[in-house]
Amino acid sequence: MAYSMTVKLTPEQLDERRRQLTRAGLHAWLSPFVILLATYVYRRWLSGSLSKTLSPRLSSSSSTSRSPARGLRLSLHRVAWILSTTYISEYGSLYIPILGLVYALWLLYLTSRGTGDDYMHITKSFGHVAASQLPFHYLLSVKQAHYSPVTWATGMTHERLNAVHRLFGRIVHLLLAAHAVLYLRFFVSMGFLEKRIKDRDVRLGVLAFWSFNLLGLLSLPVVRRRVYHAVFYRSHVVLSAVVLPVLWFHVPYTRWFIGQAAAIYLLGGVSRARGARKVEGLRCQVMRGGTLTHLIEVKFRVEGDDRLAVAMPGQHVYLVRKDVAGPKTPATIANVERKSKSNAEITLVLRNMGGPGTSYLAALCADSANKGLEEGIRIEGPYGEASEYMPALLGSGPKTKSKSNSNGPILLVAGGIGVTYTLPIYLSLLASPSNHSRRIKFIYLTKTLTEARWVVDLLLGALRTGSVASLDVEIYSTRSIQDPVEKGDLDSAALNSPSLRAKGFKVEDRGQRPDLRETVDEVFTMSPDTPVALDRKSTNAGDGDQAVSVFVCGPPGLSRHIRSLVGRWVWRDGRSVSWYEEVFGFGGN
Repeated sequence: MAYSMTVKLTPEQLDERRRQLTRAGLHAWLSPFVILLATYVYRRWLSGSLSKTLSPRLSSSSSTSRSPARGLRLSLHRVAWILSTTYISEYGSLYIPILGLVYALWLLYLTSRGTGDDYMHITKSFGHVAASQLPFHYLLSVKQAHYSPVTWATGMTHERLNAVHRLFGRIVHLLLAAHAVLYLRFFVSMGFLEKRIKDRDVRLGVLAFWSFNLLGLLSLPVVRRRVYHAVFYRSHVVLSAVVLPVLWFHVPYTRWFIGQAAAIYLLGGVSRARGARKVEGLRCQVMRGGTLTHLIEVKFRVEGDDRLAVAMPGQHVYLVRKDVAGPKTPATIANVERKSKSNAEITLVLRNMGGPGTSYLAALCADSANKGLEEGIRIEGPYGEASEYMPALLGSGPKTKSKSNSNGPILLVAGGIGVTYTLPIYLSLLASPSNHSRRIKFIYLTKTLTEARWVVDLLLGALRTGSVASLDVEIYSTRSIQDPVEKGDLDSAALNSPSLRAKGFKVEDRGQRPDLRETVDEVFTMSPDTPVALDRKSTNAGDGDQAVSVFVCGPPGLSRHIRSLVGRWVWRDGRSVSWYEEVFGFGGN
């Protein structure tokens, strides 16, 4: 290393070093908030004007296959598609790791700026810059969107910010580790370790170092996916709180940052605790969902002015035990039914995977009287990024010209329990007057038809009540050995009656996952507006004019399959695609 451990500084030089450390920490602390401000200004004022400037130029030459404008549009859509694709599931879309790398290099620049050859200067700078990032790191963990400046600025809710939080945590951990290792190396090289390890500041520093190491270790995907609540969640909550007073008493110079992180941690916890509320008429039942798994249906009532009564389709809630230490179990809102102006009934459907939350709920549901359910469970929410994009798709958002509120077709694909996300979105899109000219197709892949019974009931109920005039639904059973059909169960023969097929209801027993290439291509080559468009089967159909919206929720393999099929159209023809993907579980996918 070019740094010297034996640099002798005068009192004036020591003061100047402290001022430089303070300045580096301040600039690093301000950096994420400057980025947020720039993002907000762009989204609020510049994005719309830029689109208005580019759109006429790009669309005016759409009929010319070799025009510069079409080439530019093709390139922009390809780049956007690549950047929005997830290659490392832990860190989300590609643009997140790229921005994270650039930001990490910026922090390294701030850390090393003005350090000269002073070993202790850069050692202290690593720690000071790392501590300056803790307030923003804790801010990224805030779930309540209306309390989060990050959500205000970016439009990203906690579900997508989780990937940013994980990556940001790794960056902070590396900076803190460099600070600790360089200090320990200095103590060993100068022969001070035995003496300094007895001092309180060093002991607290080592304790904080190993606390962050343990946090990082227990945050690894292999741990998080196997023992989420028992190990990861509890350790994360406890260690994130414990490390703050340790750092507070470690050195006084970073208390400005540590105090902010502590305040954010407390406010986040209080906001979640206040958001969990008791609801009326809470009841549940265990639904037979196939040979190996069971589904749990939960219903409850809320007042008409409750946020849940106007929840966007695709949002979710948390089922919270009354005791503080109990798990918070996420469940997608499968249906919101307005009983009257004063109240609404909410339906949740979740799969019992044997975890502490769903097992506890299943035990309560096993009691026919549901004793203890209403007193033992609180509801927290709604959450989910659907609140950001669904208003425009339903015609209730800002009247801006964007991909979301174009007249292009919409494809929804669900696998397994992922139907709890896509089904309410599908029914809401069909019921919205602004979407009557759109083609909206829904595909559901399920292990057995028994598992899909509640889905079929909701779809048929929508037809009976007249809330939708017709459907465009394909249901595929993927398991080769079906469950025995019990009395009252629906099979493919019953669902393939001529009357239902005439209304767009198609059911097939495939025994394996179908290849959806033909279905996806059909969506991209057909536009619903005119008979002429319906006859266009070439790859140029709707070229650049009809943006396609795709919703996917299911196993990772299904998502990759659909994205590869859709990506062909983006890469070959430069088609504009709005991709909405929901991933269940907290494993980091």
